[in-house]
Order: sequence, then structure tokens, then C-alpha cells
Amino acid sequence: MRIGVVHMTTEETSGDYAQMISTNLNLVKEESTKIDHRFVRHLRRATDSATAYPMVLNQADIIDEVVALAHDGADAVVIACAGDGAVTEARSTVDIPVVGPLEATLGIAIGYGWKFGVVTVDDRAWATHLDQLVHAYGFGGRYIGTERMKTPIARVFTEGFSNPQLVLDDLTERGRELVDKGADVILIGSGGLCAFATSGGLSRVGELDVPVLDTVAVGLKVAEMRAALTQGLRVPVVSRVGWTARFPDRDRERVNRVFGR
Repeated sequence: MRIGVVHMTTEETSGDYAQMISTNLNLVKEESTKIDHRFVRHLRRATDSATAYPMVLNQADIIDEVVALAHDGADAVVIACAGDGAVTEARSTVDIPVVGPLEATLGIAIGYGWKFGVVTVDDRAWATHLDQLVHAYGFGGRYIGTERMKTPIARVFTEGFSNPQLVLDDLTERGRELVDKGADVILIGSGGLCAFATSGGLSRVGELDVPVLDTVAVGLKVAEMRAALTQGLRVPVVSRVGWTARFPDRDRERVNRVFGR
């Protein structure tokens, strides 16, 4: 099986983060699964990928990579971002499963406990985006809320690479706060924080048997599962009677020309 992984920034600027993600995904993939990493063409700053306007512009690049992966023979694609950027739109353009990590992990999390909480980076706008997604996906009734890291983003993705314990300790404390509020399961709402958590062996809240779920890793496993369901049971890759109705390739090419792409 071949699974595509689309990253939010260019290859030359993804650096240590992309390598950590690759190492982590190798821990959970099936032995026979081949992972094909792809990167967008334009966006260079990771913080821009967590901001509303740049996110909209970046979606076109994400979809281009998804389409290329489908053309190149990928069996499914996972978007390597807990914000599920361009997932719905990409599903309308290809005939393979496209997985959003947050959406996938929400479906898994409710099998681990009744209530869940989300830990994410210290960015109010991004935390709001995740909060909106949780409710849009219909999981609001089992949602405790979101806790933002105390460590500033700039320190996480600079000093954190040389001192990962700084990030792991903060993640653990924020998870403990959510547990105190009633969470039974913790989701990591940031691809970058997922990289730190799994590479540092963080899969539970301290000494508590409270699961901490790496959303990107879960997304990969769900991508494998959905590809297997399509191949083995002929389950459609997605419903084609609603918003994810298939947009014909010729029309996508026509619209791209209209927008000068």
C-alpha cells in the first residue's frame, strides 16, 4: 500500500519537523506500506499555515499535491496538519481516500473515553479554528475544550529541537489540566506538537492511564484502513451525493485556467 502525506510548507523550510514526522509515521505504519511525502510549492512559514488568509491560498497547493499523488498511484492521502486544511475540497477532486487528522482522531478518540480535550500551540486564532472544527464535525457534546501551550511557538520550534523535554513537560501539564476538567482522552491539535510527543514517547498524561493521541499518526492509520476498505470491500472513497460530489478533472483544469493557475 502507498500512502501520500502532504505537508503544509515547502520542503526546504520543513526541516527538522518533517524528519520527525517521517520517523514517527514509520513507527505505526504497516510494514508493507510505503509513505510518499509531498510538500506545497509556496508557503514557507509554518505560522502562516495556521492563519486564516494564508491557509486559504495554501489550499490550492495542497490540492495540487493530492491530485499528483492520486495520479502517481497513491492508495490514500493524509494531510499532515491537525487543522485538516483543504480536506473536503481535495476529496472532490480525486478517487482515493483523503484523510484529515483531526476528523480521523475525533472518530477514534470516543472509543478511548467519554470526554476529550485538545492541546495545541499558544495561538488563539488556531485554537479557535480547532474549536470550530470540533463542533462542525459534530463532537461538541463530548468536548471539554482546548488548552494552549504556555511555551511560545517561537521557543517550541527553535529551542524545542535541542531541548524537547521543554515541550514534553508543557504538553503533559496542559493535558493534566484538561483531565482535571473532565477529559478522558487528549488529542494533540498541532502537527508540530505531534512530532514532539511521539518522538519523545508521550502517549499518556504523566502517570495517569489517559491516552494522548498523535493526530497525524492516527490520520495515517485511518488512511491505511480506508484504502483497505475501498480495495477489499469496494466501499466508495467518499460520498458523492453531497458537498464532496466528484468535480470532473476537465472542469478543475478549466477553473485553474480561469484563475491563472
